[in-house]
Amino acid sequence: MKKLLCILLTVVMFSALIACSQSTEKNTSINGTSVTDDTTTTQKSTQTTTVTTKEETTSVTEEENPFKEFYEITWLTQLNADYREGRWDEVELEELFNVDLQVWAEDGRIAEKMSMLVAAGDIADFTYAPGLPRDPYGMYEEKLTRSITLQQMKNWIPGYVEAMEKIPIGFTYNLVPGKTDEYVGFTYNSLPGCQYFYDATCINLDWLEAVGYDFDDSELVPVKMTVEGYEQYNDNIFFTEGNLSFDDMNEILRAFTEDDPDGNGIDDTYGMLYLPESAWTNMTQEGLFGFVHDLNYKYEDPVTGNIVPKYAYTPYKDYLKWVSDNLNKGYMVPQPKSGGWAAQYQEMSGTNKYGIYGANGGGYLSLNSDTYRVYPPQNILLSVDDSARFVIGPMFRGPEGILVDATYGIDPYGTGKSRVQMVGAQVDDGKLERLCAILQHTTYSSKENLQKYVYGIEGVHYKWAGEPYKSTMLNTAAADLPEEYRGRINVFVMFYAPSAIQQQIDNAKNYGYWAYMPFMHANGLFEKYALNPIKYTSEAYMGIELFREYEKDNTAANEQLNPIINDFKSRALKGEIADFNTEWTQYIDQLYANGLQDMIDKYYNNPDFKNYDPGLKFTIRE
Repeated sequence: MKKLLCILLTVVMFSALIACSQSTEKNTSINGTSVTDDTTTTQKSTQTTTVTTKEETTSVTEEENPFKEFYEITWLTQLNADYREGRWDEVELEELFNVDLQVWAEDGRIAEKMSMLVAAGDIADFTYAPGLPRDPYGMYEEKLTRSITLQQMKNWIPGYVEAMEKIPIGFTYNLVPGKTDEYVGFTYNSLPGCQYFYDATCINLDWLEAVGYDFDDSELVPVKMTVEGYEQYNDNIFFTEGNLSFDDMNEILRAFTEDDPDGNGIDDTYGMLYLPESAWTNMTQEGLFGFVHDLNYKYEDPVTGNIVPKYAYTPYKDYLKWVSDNLNKGYMVPQPKSGGWAAQYQEMSGTNKYGIYGANGGGYLSLNSDTYRVYPPQNILLSVDDSARFVIGPMFRGPEGILVDATYGIDPYGTGKSRVQMVGAQVDDGKLERLCAILQHTTYSSKENLQKYVYGIEGVHYKWAGEPYKSTMLNTAAADLPEEYRGRINVFVMFYAPSAIQQQIDNAKNYGYWAYMPFMHANGLFEKYALNPIKYTSEAYMGIELFREYEKDNTAANEQLNPIINDFKSRALKGEIADFNTEWTQYIDQLYANGLQDMIDKYYNNPDFKNYDPGLKFTIRE
């Protein structure tokens, strides 16, 4: 009896142990993953489960997977016509975020194809398509896309909000009409776009020295080419801040035309080419008089006190008179009236018979690029004289001792089909949250991730010339890439680029890769010469409703104003204006009587049209 009792007791205890073990295993496993598994994502929330036996109470921490619900997400962006399904970045993100990324193999720039998609109601969950037949407001108003609130952005993609807070005017871009915290999409944000000059003044240094204007060698910083095989041109291009006066410029224009600066004994040289005002001419032409080519820039006129566009700004008169005088003397040479200005500029500058050029601020580095190798000074070096020397920078001052230039973008942001990434109307909040999580990871979680998802994998798609993020990035040729790593990258990211200033300066100082903009930034010259207008016409500064009214009224006003503006400029360039002061007064009276006064009263002087504010545009470096 005693033996039987011992056997029964042993069976009961063994059964209890098995039951306890099974109970514990069941309650400490969530979705098939042990709570002790330390490989689960750090983005998981926690909850506490209590496991009880007769002997003890145990608290077990469970981790809930925020990505447990599976989503299929369609994706459309530009330049994706040759997209390869199952690429490395797609696979990586699918595994991380429990999604199936279905990238449409389309080029979002192709208007005909995008129109067909819209007509069929086919809108990708995430869409960037400059070729769409509607702008972002049109897409939203037709219920093809959905909005996203500022609070959702703060919750789901905080890096986007933090980046915009640096220049907060961005929060007024692309608002849903009538809202102050809801948007028709994600606004483009590219800090480098507003932290560089597109153009620069370029002078033939050999000619300059020949007519008696020398620079000390210590003032000249040599370029260092970034393309292999063109190192011989490192001693041909230099940067400096010229500090040459307006009188100096006029004398140089004369000497380049009359004093045989190339020494060939033939009267075949000229001061400079006059170019139609554009992003190529700001520093070399109109910037000398305190304004730029962009009509969105507005100025306070020194005579009337009104806020006006450049064509009604009194210094514009002085600018046209200066150009007219130099064209009449032959010191400036105009382009032929027929044909595109770019092709003519390439052909005429390639003769090496002009001393001063409005040059692209970085094109001289792209000596193997068919797009840029055809412009000065590189077209001269490559095709005419490989020993010629040039100096680039802010060289001259205007009659009032000033010089300004326009930044490529007035701020990092933009509106319209090319500056907004949109979300399809079919996307619910759950899928939007997941989509935002992907974009937060690829774009804002770290500079290493942004680098990877924009440029590719280090050691595969590129290598650093020196220290990472402080040296030049050397790209691997597409033909040398393994098959699985080919194709355009820069797909699964936001339209965001951080400041490149510090990296450029570090690259120049540490490795000698001096270029125009690193030179300007390192010497405090960018902010010194960047023009801040009084006002800048955009929906961000005017508000959507006022801006829409402005666009309609401006179109109507231009029908009356443009013939007057064009006639005055045409006669000035032809040398047909004898007394600029008298004719300017008559011209201004015509402008005011034919719509300009109404535009000034309703818009330009309107206090609801806020003054321009650069924010931290000049101080952000990384």
